[in-house]
Amino acid sequence: MVESNVNQSQSSQARVKEHLRRPKEPILIIEDKKENQVLLEAICKRIGMDADVAEDGKIALEMAAKRPYSLYLVDLMMPVLDGKSFIREQKKLEPNAVFMIQTAIDQIDEIIEIMKMGVYDYLLKPLHVEIVADRLEKALEYVYLKRMESLLVDEESKELKSQLEWLNYKESHRKTNEVNSELHSILNLKTTLMQGSGLGAISTIIDSIQQMKVDLGKDYSINKEFWDLLYENHEHNIAMMSGLDLAVDLIQNNTNLVRTKSEDLLGLLPSLVESFRDEIIERELKVNLPVVKQSVFLDLDLESMKVAIHEIFTNGLKYSKRKSHFDVFVTFVDGYFCLSAKNNIIDDEYAKQLAQSEKKLIEPFFRIHPPVESFYSKEKFSLGLGLTMVDFILHRHNGMFFIRNAIDHTTEVKADCIIAEVFLPIQNEK
Repeated sequence: MVESNVNQSQSSQARVKEHLRRPKEPILIIEDKKENQVLLEAICKRIGMDADVAEDGKIALEMAAKRPYSLYLVDLMMPVLDGKSFIREQKKLEPNAVFMIQTAIDQIDEIIEIMKMGVYDYLLKPLHVEIVADRLEKALEYVYLKRMESLLVDEESKELKSQLEWLNYKESHRKTNEVNSELHSILNLKTTLMQGSGLGAISTIIDSIQQMKVDLGKDYSINKEFWDLLYENHEHNIAMMSGLDLAVDLIQNNTNLVRTKSEDLLGLLPSLVESFRDEIIERELKVNLPVVKQSVFLDLDLESMKVAIHEIFTNGLKYSKRKSHFDVFVTFVDGYFCLSAKNNIIDDEYAKQLAQSEKKLIEPFFRIHPPVESFYSKEKFSLGLGLTMVDFILHRHNGMFFIRNAIDHTTEVKADCIIAEVFLPIQNEK
């Protein structure tokens, strides 16, 4: 009984967290039969959503003109104005609206025709409570992601202009600031080497062993605990050296750009996510990958881009708030293909430094957070070089990379987040 109550409590907490990503506007149920109206209202209430009811498409258009709705749940067969007609008219006024239809027609051709109108999903009558509740939950998550994608397009356009200005500024000041740049890199490296596992920890352990030698004289033995720590940190150092070797290889080798369809790049994402399966499960994260219908051509070196995206995923996942979402979006902005990864920020002292330091994150050896030990085996780079190499790889692709703070305004509860963005110029087919 206690275990059951605990499970119910955990399930309830999970639902509350999901509701933070819910749109605040109610669902509009468009249905002429009273019994279905009552059933659908009850299901909406069960999943924690308010709902209004319209008896036909004409009334629904009038209601939608007076207030916004998060989702339209539309019956196909209605008097006055049927479901198809309502969807066509509402799309003219609200192109990004999300529709779910309910129908008793179980014919593939008819359903395909309806889905071509841009409908998100359909429900077959008679309606089953669990199925409807599950589909509505998924639809509301889709509404959230769609709105976030739309918001990103606007923000990315501004950020793109800002980034171009920043790059021009950096180039104009590069010569005069070479000494300062080198000094900052050295200071960053010193901080990184003395932070977390690796050389800093080894120095501390060796100092402790040396003190034992002084205290015990020539007949001393190394404690097993010390040796285990030494070996563990030796492995960290090997990983550091491996990351430096990879960085040198990327810098010294030519980048072979090949005209490639964007879906080939996106095809890398599922396996990259799968490589972090254990970490995602341990942190109870939910990863949402993009579904993109538009295809464009990009000049890509897929192997080095895979390294760049792996680093972006590493950075986003290891600093994600526990039991949160890691969302990946694709947008098209001013002639660029943009791949964005968004994670919620862990609310700690380090997060407060991000706003002032976001442009420094791609500097060599710079880091705000200390290393995350549970991720060190997954990191291709260490020493604070990861985002530097992402920036380098994107430069080789004639693209841009930047990482910035943002506030998620798409839901009633605002959330601080980090967005990492890759911009690649769209090419002609040949």
